[in-house]
Amino acid sequence: MTKLFLALILVFGCIGCQPPTETIDYLGQSEPDTIPVIFAPDLVSVKGRLEHGISFTPDTKEVAFGILDKDDFSGDIFYAKKEDGQWTAPHIFGPLKRESVFLPYFSPDGRSLLYAKSKSDSSNYTTDIWIYNKNNNYWNYTEKVNGAINTSTREASACMTLNNTIYFSSNRDGNGLADLYVSTLDNRLYTNAKRIQTISSGGDEESIYVAPDERYIIFSRYSTLEKGPDLWISYQDAKSNWTTPRLLDTIINTTHWERRPFVSNDNNFLFYTTLMFNESLMTEADIYWVGTQKVFKPFVFNPIIETTIKVGKETTVTLPSDYFKDIDNEKLTIRLKNETLSWATFDAKKMTLAFQPKEIGEFEVVFTATDPFLNETDDRIKIIVEK
Repeated sequence: MTKLFLALILVFGCIGCQPPTETIDYLGQSEPDTIPVIFAPDLVSVKGRLEHGISFTPDTKEVAFGILDKDDFSGDIFYAKKEDGQWTAPHIFGPLKRESVFLPYFSPDGRSLLYAKSKSDSSNYTTDIWIYNKNNNYWNYTEKVNGAINTSTREASACMTLNNTIYFSSNRDGNGLADLYVSTLDNRLYTNAKRIQTISSGGDEESIYVAPDERYIIFSRYSTLEKGPDLWISYQDAKSNWTTPRLLDTIINTTHWERRPFVSNDNNFLFYTTLMFNESLMTEADIYWVGTQKVFKPFVFNPIIETTIKVGKETTVTLPSDYFKDIDNEKLTIRLKNETLSWATFDAKKMTLAFQPKEIGEFEVVFTATDPFLNETDDRIKIIVEK
């Protein structure tokens, strides 16, 4: 009995001695809600300095962000690390301090850093994609990304997925505009680069962030030459197709330029850069962050094709349980929006749509998905009624 009693004391004593779980914090900043605020004023976002692009490691213990030189638009990467529960002061990332470098993005495992680097024989505008690798917790090996990603033109922002696929921007098509591309790793070589046709437009797309699991992509696109770039979002559906891009809310997209998106590993915060101009002169560039409650909205994950039914015949169609999805909410309210179509009824619990049409023709039913933050998305389904 005495031995058992002592053993219990040791067990509970050990439990009591377990170190507390370290809380996640972003350089000690108070977390924002749905209203964007400048990130880390006077520490990261310094008035009069041009910050441009930010990235955290998945464990949120390392951060890197870019600084532009106002005179020649060369770039530096600044870096900070959380050690013993305290953040170091942001400083120039030592291994790259003699280079003109931009737009750092950590890989999903936190062991590599993607960045853009000015070509040695050209202006700072023309860059290649490089990668810095960590070994035994030390940054020790950098190289230009091999294969089909880099060309003689400008390759700029890039990010990596869990399976080492790289998404990046390039103006290789020769029209002077940047488009978005994707390249997969095959036997340690990026052997191809495909333009993302459903997202690339006649405008300029450059800044890019893709979720590590490729569920969504956030990028910047020039709305007009006068307006400059705004942030857009697209989701990947059940067939791995990118949905039609949607413009983020005007609370994020202002009259200034919004670029360089990054999302925290838990999908709770969106970081981005806002650039301000006085005529053609860039006067300020700061990094903002915002909670994602109004960023992620329901989207059509499993699209429903048009349906043909017989007039006068009762027909029931079962909708897929994953018809709509949301990145940060599993509980969606789905309803039939056009109740005026009297011969169509929807059972939300069973996800069934029942018809008993009384006339021939082409009709449309509209479904709406609403998340707990009251974000809504509509989807229209064509119904053909025949004899």
